[in-house]
Amino acid sequence: MVSKKIKVLIVDDSNIVVERLAVIIAEMSCVGSVLTSNSFNEAVDLIPVELPDAIMVDIQLPGKNGIELLGFVKSNYPNIKTIIVTNRASDYYKDLCEQMGANSFIDKSKEFEKIPGIIETLCCVNSSATNIPISQ
Repeated sequence: MVSKKIKVLIVDDSNIVVERLAVIIAEMSCVGSVLTSNSFNEAVDLIPVELPDAIMVDIQLPGKNGIELLGFVKSNYPNIKTIIVTNRASDYYKDLCEQMGANSFIDKSKEFEKIPGIIETLCCVNSSATNIPISQ
């Protein structure tokens, strides 16, 4: 059985982070395409056109933030897997994002290497997996 290749959208205002994530994710066998966005508004415009399977969102974005984007995605596209990838990895933000329906939460300053495994688990291996434990 050939599994469907997924489409991942990366939303981060740091071009360095976007490029690094895109390279890591594009090398995964289950990922078909990687889309990028640098802001809330750009992501909101891109999502209905591209319908990604997963979105990796930074909390800090220009204009509206990643938590607002998480709320938008979960309200309008509940089947899209959401992974928060942030430097603001306090318990407050972890708990808030979990309550809002984030599928995973990564501290990009300490857990960057976990990202491929999370993408693999959420979207590639077992599409029925809904959450990766947020609090590690």
